[in-house]
Amino acid sequence: MKCPTCGSNSIEVLKSKKETSKTQEIEKLILKCEECQTVFRETLNIDRPVDYRIIISEHESSRKEFIKIYPDDILSTGDILKVGEKTVEVSSLENKRGARVNKSVASDLVTIWASSLDILARIGISIDYHGLVRSYKVDVERDFVMSVGDVVKLGEVFFKISSIKTTEKKIRKGSSIASAIKRVYGKPFDMKVPYKYNLTNNISKSPTIYERRKK
Repeated sequence: MKCPTCGSNSIEVLKSKKETSKTQEIEKLILKCEECQTVFRETLNIDRPVDYRIIISEHESSRKEFIKIYPDDILSTGDILKVGEKTVEVSSLENKRGARVNKSVASDLVTIWASSLDILARIGISIDYHGLVRSYKVDVERDFVMSVGDVVKLGEVFFKISSIKTTEKKIRKGSSIASAIKRVYGKPFDMKVPYKYNLTNNISKSPTIYERRKK
């Protein structure tokens, strides 16, 4: 703050009074310039954090909570937020016009959609038996690395990873961490070959079998 008369920053607070509203904290000040002795008034408006609805997904289930955010904060998909003791990643933002956006000022939002980072990553696995596909769901640590070419044991099944579908693209070579993987594709492999890892105890759902669509 500066003196309106001489522009000095040497200011003494003579009196302060605070008022609060739902969205702001208002501080009314009576000030005195230490240089020219001018007495003047100043009002400070400080935004208060507001409760915003956040839907947190944990695999197939979700729950509603509220998170305090300043109205002028900018949120983007991929942002990491703390909701109480839990850590989540923003996956989508819904604004007041009902549109899903990747970036927005908080004051324009109705709902924040997020995924929990405190649970294991759930990955789909599809093993192709010449047109018949056996599909699994496995839960692994979020930083677990899977690579194209890995030989994997899954119950009585052995398979080799042929491609990996991530949140951004499908890869046919290279690796990805589990938190970024949506589905792993593979083909049955000779069980006599040493496997790289055993995911038998990580199966979260009984396998389903379906016929692969012909292109």
